[in-house]
Amino acid sequence: LQFTEEKLGQAEKTELDAHLENLLSKAECTKLWTEKIMKQTEVLLQPNPNARIEEFVYEKLDRKAPSRMNNPELLGQYMIDAGNEFGPGTAYGK
Repeated sequence: LQFTEEKLGQAEKTELDAHLENLLSKAECTKLWTEKIMKQTEVLLQPNPNARIEEFVYEKLDRKAPSRMNNPELLGQYMIDAGNEFGPGTAYGK
């Protein structure tokens, strides 16, 4: 009821404690990075057959495939980026 009244402008917005706001922000960030890393882990464990076919065709044509990060490199980069965002002093950052 409070939320609805706030949205309709009939009640003052509830002010949250700064510490709680910080925790909510960290929780959202953790959720986003965890989902991103989990999705990339699934891609790594169940590779796309089209990507394998593309590699096979380039190999048979004696041509070099376009340079881009492969799945293990991309997962590693996500882990590094997440660690940097959380900082080395956190369990997630380590």
